[in-house]
Formats: sequence, structure tokens, C-alpha cells
Amino acid sequence: MIQPNMLYRDLFDIAKDLTHVIRAHVDHEAHHEHVLLNIWPHLVKVGFHRLLIESRFGGLGLDLKQYMNLIRLLAYGDGALALAVHVHNFAVKIVNELGNETLQHRLKTWLDEGKIFALARSEYGRDYRYNFSTRISQIKSSMILNGQKDFCTLAGLADYYLVFAQTEVTSPSMDSVQVCIANGKNPTVEVIKSNGLDSMVSSSTYSVRFNHYELTPAELVGQPGEITRLSNPDILTLGICAINIGMADLGIELFTEKERQLYASKNAEVLRWLGRMDVLLRSTELLLNESINSRPHSGIDSGVCLRRAKAASDMLIQDVTEGAIHYLGIDGIMSKNKFIYLRNNSYATRILPPNTQKCLFTLGTEKLK
Repeated sequence: MIQPNMLYRDLFDIAKDLTHVIRAHVDHEAHHEHVLLNIWPHLVKVGFHRLLIESRFGGLGLDLKQYMNLIRLLAYGDGALALAVHVHNFAVKIVNELGNETLQHRLKTWLDEGKIFALARSEYGRDYRYNFSTRISQIKSSMILNGQKDFCTLAGLADYYLVFAQTEVTSPSMDSVQVCIANGKNPTVEVIKSNGLDSMVSSSTYSVRFNHYELTPAELVGQPGEITRLSNPDILTLGICAINIGMADLGIELFTEKERQLYASKNAEVLRWLGRMDVLLRSTELLLNESINSRPHSGIDSGVCLRRAKAASDMLIQDVTEGAIHYLGIDGIMSKNKFIYLRNNSYATRILPPNTQKCLFTLGTEKLK
């Protein structure tokens, strides 16, 4: 029998190999959605599309620390693809945990076929403030899903959408949220704005609209409100922290390589900045580990570490990018990896004065062409 630690070591080695495969695809492929579709069979072959479900359901059953380490390593290959893998695995975990036995067996079949799952959900209560809500209505004997999700990772790329929909019109709440599965190939599912993966760094979102989608009972995941009883509901945010750290790993490495190419002598100011980035990186790692140990609802301050870890990881990736732009100028933005380039360009437009923004954006776009 294979011991769990041995399995994890094997998976970690496989993930290292995959990062090189991912980097090679990203460097040579103009369309990131093609990269995902090209890489996905490799991920399916090694079981990376079912990392969070138990072995008795055909999964790898990793614990949270092991899972976060793998996601961080994949982000070292490419942050957008790591996010796609993470979102898929979280969606699969929800279906497996909240679904009945029949749905669990259907899920296993879908995973055996290598299907891709996406999340269509509310972001920071957006469904309650704007007209982007999705609702399930009972019309005679049919359940009808209508509305739009303006925050849908992998929109246009997924086979199935895991939708968080409201069953109450007058007083929507978490207790009336019904999780359901919508077939992405159904003609009533309309992709308003597809997700090209390479633009995940932007603040824009990716929209899916459900036009009178008729739900079957088999497409309902649990009962209304059961999403509140999900174990480890913070996995999505934890994974994003790990992805930020993985991208920072890559960003620092790319910066160091380019700085050595451009300048023969060592710059004391740059060395001090790299030291600060290393301290910030290690402190973010510690906060992420503490967040994993301090589970939600385990204590009065259980969510504090997670908020600190997310803030630290956001600051880390922004400071790495800001420093690269500050010390290397346009060369700090450029990268053969288009995702890194777009992320850097995105941050550059936020942290630089308007005239400098425009110059860098124009130069970077022309040089990339």
C-alpha cells in the first residue's frame, strides 16, 4: 500500500515537471485558452483535477497544506492556469461534499471523462446589490434558472458551471442559496464575456447568462442553504494566497535573471529591496500556514489570519511588480510569459502617474507585438 507521504512526494515531483511543461506552452502559445486545453489532459492524467476529494471517490485526498503547496508550485509555472486548476478543484469539492450519492457517482464519471468545472458565484455580495443575480423559479412542475453571473471564472471554457442561485425573491440570504450544476453546452447558457485566462489580472469579470435554463432534480447540489455548512469554505481564498506567492516566486526569479543580464555590478539598493521582498514572502508564507491551521468557526478570531494572509499576498505580488518596474523600467514589465507581462502591465497602470502609465503601456504593447 502506498503511504500518503510517499504519494505526496510523487505528486510534488510531478508538479515540478508540469511547471516546465506549462512554461513551455505559455511561452509559445498566443491564446491562453488553448494553453489550458492543451495542458488539461496532462493534469487529468496525473489526477490534478481531483486533488480535494477522497480516494474512495477516485480522488487524491490531499490535506490543505499539501494542496496549497501544489497550487503554489503550479502558479510558479503560470498563475492563470493555477487559478483555473484551483477553481475547478474547489467546485468539484463542493459537488462531492454537498451532493447525494447519485450525484457523487455522476461526478466521478465526469472527472473520468476530464470535464472542466467553473464557479458562477457572487463576489462580495454583488448579487444583493446589483442586477446580476440568478434565481430559481418554480413554474408549474419545472424549476427554471434565470439571470446573470458577472463573476464566473473560466466562463466560456468550462463544461459545467457550479451556480450559486437564489430561491427567495423578497429576502435573499445565504440560507436561501441553492447550489446547482448547469451544462455549459446547453443553448440556454449564454457566455456574455469569455475568460481568455491571460486577462485574469484585470479587474474585469467574466459573465454568463442563464436564459430560462430548465433544471432537473439531478442538477441540484444539496438543499437551499447547505453551502453554509461546507467544510473549509475558505479554500478558494487560501488557494488565491498560495497562487500569489507562487507568482511572486517566479517574479523575483525573472527579475534577478534580467537584472544580472542588464547590469554587471551589484546594486546595493536592489539588494536591500530583494531582502525586503524575501522577508515579505516568508511572512506571507507564515500567515498562510497559520490560516490553514486556524480553521473558520474554530474560534472567535479564526478569520483574522486569513484576512491578513490575503492582504499580505496581495501586497507581496504588487510590491514585487512595483520594484521590477521601478528598477528595470520597461524591462521590468516585459516577459515572454504573456500572463506575467499582462499582470505587470496591469499593476503598472495602477501605481504610476498617468503620463508614465500611457508611455509604458504604449511601449510595452508595441514591444510585445
